[in-house]
Parts: sequence; C-alpha cells; structure tokens
Amino acid sequence: MHSARRPSRSYVLAAVLASAMGGALCLHGVPALAQSERTGAFAGLGSTSQAPIRIDADRLDVFEREGRAVYAGNVVAVQGNTTMRCASLTIFFARQGEDAGAAAQDQGEGGGTESIDRIECEGPVTILSEDQVATGARAIYDRRAGEVVLTGDVALSQGQNVTRGERLVYDVDAGVANIESGGNQRVRGLFVPGGAQ
Repeated sequence: MHSARRPSRSYVLAAVLASAMGGALCLHGVPALAQSERTGAFAGLGSTSQAPIRIDADRLDVFEREGRAVYAGNVVAVQGNTTMRCASLTIFFARQGEDAGAAAQDQGEGGGTESIDRIECEGPVTILSEDQVATGARAIYDRRAGEVVLTGDVALSQGQNVTRGERLVYDVDAGVANIESGGNQRVRGLFVPGGAQ
C-alpha cells in the first residue's frame, strides 16, 4: 500500500512553492495590493528563497506505485516569514520516461528520476505572510500547464484591502493572475485608502 520512503527535498520544496503561488503570489497581480517588484511578504515562499522549508502534518504516506505522496491532517508549511496551512497536500510525480526532460531538471539533491507533475492542496487553504493572506477551498499546481488554480470562495487580502472571487488562475511563467466570478456573484474588491499599511 505505501512505502516508508522519505520524499526527496525537491518534492517538499516544489509542494510548498507551488502552493504558495496558488494564492500568495497572485497578490502581485492585483494592482491595489501589489508590492514593488517581487520582494514583498510572499517572497518567503518564492522560487528564489534559500530559507529552509519545514512541513508538519499528522501523517505522511508515500504511494510509490501510484506515484504520489500525501501529507494529511493539519498540514503546516513554513519558509521564512510565510506559512501555508491546509488539510491535505498531495504530490503527484511523473516517473522516469514519462517526462524525462523535466525529470532531469528536478533531480535535485536526491538525484532521483522523478519530477513533480501536479500538487493538490485540499482546504481550507490559507497562505499567510506578514499582512498578506490568500485563502480558498482548494489549490492545484499543474507543472506542465505552468499554472496554479485556487478555487472555492477565493479571497486575497493585504491589510484592509480584499479581493474576492470564485476562481483564481495564476500563470507561473507570465506572472499573471486572473480572478473569475462564479454563479450569480461577481468579482468583488474593497480597497481602503492607506489600508495596505
């Protein structure tokens, strides 16, 4: 059923980075919430951060044959001053031969032959750093598509400023976030002068 194999550091790093992009880095796509450049509070889980990453969960199961690892129960991932919380975090990886080019890039310290294919965070999902918060019911990072999708009553806030929608799509390569409405509700924003301070 599952193996006691410990996932390589590249799995853990990718999981936290992708989860952070699902909500936190999207704040850079909202003009009233944007920081100057990408050095704001959410840079703590950014791809250039060298700070160690700590993941705590009630349980970790690695399903080698199925190509997935599951952190479950009160998952808390911390890097620098940024914290991501969710109920479960599942990492799906491509096996050798399925995505050989990407596997070569993702070998990391362990020298493994697997690469991250997709990461799913079940919620509620909350990413917090200083005065910035991103929340949603679910986050999915699709490495091949190069996008992160946060769904389910999405809220992005910095101080008193809040933007809400049903679905947020973040293009990792372009650094562009789109917030979409759902059902009868429209995208809503509340911006308080000086509210980001």
